[in-house]
This record gives sequence, C-alpha cells and structure tokens, in this order.
Amino acid sequence: MHTGDDIIIDPSPLLSDTYRSNTSFSNNDCISVSLTDFQHDNNRTPSDLHDTAIIQSSHVPSWKHPISSTQSYLTKLSSIFTPRFLSWLAIDNFTQYGGIMTLIWSVGLPLFKSLGIDAARQQLYMTMIITPFALKPFIGVTSDLLIIKGYNKRYLALSSIFIGLFGCSTLLFLFGAGSTDAALEEGPDSVRRLADFIVMCFFCMNLEGACLDILGEGKYSEIMSKHPESGSSIISFKFMWSLVGQIITQSYVGPLSDAGHFHILFWIALGLLIAPFYPTLMGWIPEKKRTVDEKGLKHVICKGLMFDKDLYQKKKVSAFDNSMLCT
Repeated sequence: MHTGDDIIIDPSPLLSDTYRSNTSFSNNDCISVSLTDFQHDNNRTPSDLHDTAIIQSSHVPSWKHPISSTQSYLTKLSSIFTPRFLSWLAIDNFTQYGGIMTLIWSVGLPLFKSLGIDAARQQLYMTMIITPFALKPFIGVTSDLLIIKGYNKRYLALSSIFIGLFGCSTLLFLFGAGSTDAALEEGPDSVRRLADFIVMCFFCMNLEGACLDILGEGKYSEIMSKHPESGSSIISFKFMWSLVGQIITQSYVGPLSDAGHFHILFWIALGLLIAPFYPTLMGWIPEKKRTVDEKGLKHVICKGLMFDKDLYQKKKVSAFDNSMLCT
C-alpha cells in the first residue's frame, strides 16, 4: 500500500521472534518510509558504500570461529556428560570401533588368502567374525537385568575385555609358535583347523567391541533422556573418535598386511584391546552401586550376582503388549 511519496511497509515478516518480543510492534503495525530515503540510498558515493561494507564485514566470523565453536561444543557436552565418561567413550570408540573392528575387517581377507582359503569360505568366515555385533540387543538386556557386585555395566564390560584379550593372546601364540607354517606343510585339513581357530579368536576380539559399544550406548541414552537439550552432540562425539581410529588404523594395516607381518598387527591389537581396561575398572562409566535391599533384586547362583526381577516383569509385560498390538 502506498500514498503519494510514502510507502507503507509491514515489518512483521522481517522481524525475528526475539526482536518482536522485545519491541512494541504488533502484527498490524506498519512503518512509513519515504521515497526520498530510497533516492538518498541510490545517490550514495563509493566511499559511503566502502564504509558500509567495512561495518558489515565486522560481523563475519573470523578464522577463530571453528576453534571457538569447538570449545563451545565441548563445554556444553561436558556440562551434561562427565569428563570421565566422555574420555571412556573416546577411548572405547577409538580403540574398538575405529581400531579393532577396522583392523580385523582389513586383515581378515589377506590373512585367509595367505593360508590358501578359497573366496567362498573367506566370506563365511568374515560373516562369523562380525556376529558379535548381532548379539548387542542380548548384551544390552543382560546388562539391565544382571547386577555383578552391585553394578550393571562395569564388570560385564571387564569380562568382555578379558575375552578379547584371550582371543588376541591366542592369536599371538599361534603365529609366534610357527603354527601357520606347520599347517601349510601338513595340508588343507590342518589349514582349515587353524583358520577355524583364527575365526574364534577374531570373534572374541569383536565381542569386546560389541559389548563395550552397547554398554556405552545404553548409558548415554539414559543421560540423553534426562537432558533432551543435548540433542545428538554425544553421537557426533562418538563417531568422530571412531572415524579418527579408522583413518589411523587403515594407514598401517595395508602395508603390514602386504608385507605379511600379521604378528605385528596382533601386538598392536593387543594394546588396543587392553586400553579400555583401566578406565572401566575405575568406574568411568557413571552408574550407582546397587544393593540387595532394593525392591525386586534377588541373589542368584552366588552372593555377588543379583537379578532385577521387577525390571524383568516390566519388560515381559511390555513385550507381551507389543506382540498383542502386532497381531
């Protein structure tokens, strides 16, 4: 709408919610702008335009913006999640998802090829090796229902670390004792038995990664439900460390595999597997110690092992209701 030399502009679509709440403008208010104002803008000199550009450029983020944004991101993250838990999560994802899983997946095929295993059987072996990640729902339910020495997650995580270390130590023994050369000399049956042992060792190593991953996911999901303002920041943090681990692992697995130095790779794997041990033992996974005095907790088998009967009943009823809805 315009009258004579005046233009009537409704500013409401151009105002942010914050500005609108702090001003007296309503949706029906208008601003009267004279056409001479526009003519004055069109008659500005180049020096005026230069001064305006300098003022506007002062609002452009500087080269420090990525640093300040990262600091702000980490500050917000540490205000919701404890620094110890963030450190545990970083170590876990760097060494397990980024390290062990990538190492096994990359070294598996060249290792089996060096033993003369055919392609079809190699694919079968690799499928069996990644099976622990299909067990994550079972591991999660177990951690909810079973309490070991008062903790749902700590000792289950430590048990998985010992399993992973056992698998890697067995691999080091097999390759250090010259079992591969002996198997190749004895024939295909001996090679197949050796390959079966290697698959079981890889399975144990991946079981540690799968167990630690689902326990970490369960804990940060619990914290996120209490602090929905955290958004997906913790998930970005987790995958950032996984990606860093993958990049570093891929940089040395290829050359060492091509040179046939599998025993060196397994020594590196041993270090990666043992890295989460101390943080887990010291309780960097935040959880409150539970006692038998709590309602629904019952001792099973031995004194240090308890079963959450009430939670089991709730999950059982929930599963039954879901099955009825599906039918």
